[in-house]
Amino acid sequence: MAIIQSASGPLDTADLGFTLMHEHVLVLWPPYYQQYPEAYDRDALMARAESKLTAALDGGVKTMVDLTPIDLGRDAAFIAEAARRTGMQIIAPTGFYYQRPFHFVGRLDREMTDLMVRDITEGISTTGVRAGVIKCATEPEMDPINERVLRASARAHRETGVPICTHTYPANRTGLDQQRVFKEEGVDLGRTVIGHSDDTQDITYLEEIIENGSYCGMDRIGIQRPNTDEQRVDLVAKLCAKGYASRITLSHDAACYLDMMTDGIMDERAPQWNFTHIPKTIVPMLKERGVSDAEIHQMTVQNPRDIFEKTGAY
Repeated sequence: MAIIQSASGPLDTADLGFTLMHEHVLVLWPPYYQQYPEAYDRDALMARAESKLTAALDGGVKTMVDLTPIDLGRDAAFIAEAARRTGMQIIAPTGFYYQRPFHFVGRLDREMTDLMVRDITEGISTTGVRAGVIKCATEPEMDPINERVLRASARAHRETGVPICTHTYPANRTGLDQQRVFKEEGVDLGRTVIGHSDDTQDITYLEEIIENGSYCGMDRIGIQRPNTDEQRVDLVAKLCAKGYASRITLSHDAACYLDMMTDGIMDERAPQWNFTHIPKTIVPMLKERGVSDAEIHQMTVQNPRDIFEKTGAY
């Protein structure tokens, strides 16, 4: 066991339980709310978060890893309050998305690393919330600025030991690009989750990610494009049949609130895309395909615990 940081304070990895490894509380576009603060109805958003997180708890989820990067509106104080109000164990993030981080384009790479390290070791701004995971992303392909962000993330990981979880564009096999950079930076790939791996049907690509040492984040479950639930479940079942259950995590990449679309559109277009879909619907589908209870426990409980128990700088 190990003691890690959650939005509510120290958390024993023995208590993680059923864990969703790639979700979001709020996803916002910061410039909009900076210039139009009247558009930010915090009370309404908190009520929505309470409802969705409580439903997840009732569905059997005990821990959620929030992977909202700094530049997509990460709100550590909001995450912490939502966790306290509901009892959901939420691990807060640091890190950056795949768009150019404007503030750092002309600055030293060390400044990016220092910011992430401070979020992890001291806390995010004045919130008192310490980040427990690093998020980075590559889409549609790696460019020089994106590579700088990945290297800064790798260095922050090496200095703190917290895991790296990524966003990728599998159509361009960008997970392998990320692994290359991480390996060049001396990262133990067993401390990384290569995300959105279920957005492909190229099982040889996924096997390569796993054989290189990372976990495959099958974490867009509930989104019906580019793969349906049936295709995503079939892919997980095939990997389990090949003996890879110990290198897979499951999640939805869903959010309590996602402001990139008109409110209500996602509920209409993707009704399965929510925090309860895996425990209520996907787990039975996996069992129908011969995935054992032990393998399901491995992917939803043991693997997250193993990822977070690899602690310490190196």
